[in-house]
Amino acid sequence: MGIQGTSKCRAAARVLILAAALAGWSAAAHAADMPGTVSATVVRPNTLVKTDDLDFGTIVSGTSGGTVSVNAVTGARTSSGGATTVGNDSRRATFQGTGGILLITVSGSTSVTLTRAGGGAPAMTATLVRAASTSGGGITLLGTTLLPSGVQTYYIGGTLTVPANQPEGDYSGTFTLTVNYL
Repeated sequence: MGIQGTSKCRAAARVLILAAALAGWSAAAHAADMPGTVSATVVRPNTLVKTDDLDFGTIVSGTSGGTVSVNAVTGARTSSGGATTVGNDSRRATFQGTGGILLITVSGSTSVTLTRAGGGAPAMTATLVRAASTSGGGITLLGTTLLPSGVQTYYIGGTLTVPANQPEGDYSGTFTLTVNYL
């Protein structure tokens, strides 16, 4: 009987230790709230909405000129010559549109001039390339027309010419994408 009592005391001690641990654990519990972001783009017939800007990313200018390209089809960035890319902060421009009965014509800027915020540096020029995809289809480079098939996504990439020893700073410019739904 003495052994059974010892066993019961040990079991009771284990239960008390477990209960004390659970009481301490529940007292240490904390709640945290973290906001999240939800977004949606609604496209009406015969409209065009910009969802991303073209960004060549962070570039180091060398002692010789070079180029940085953002592929309109894949979004991949490459560099050549004296221009070196840093990080992975580039992206192609993206627009969403829908509409048209027979034909869609796409046109707009074929180049853009980028100037430094605050001035004091030579401007840089980028040539632009347009691509598009339709719902359920692949992405293709655009000339001037695309047959409609649901929602269209338009992509703009290009090649930025970076002069030798280009001064540091933030450079920007604007371009136009025109989509006519016929």
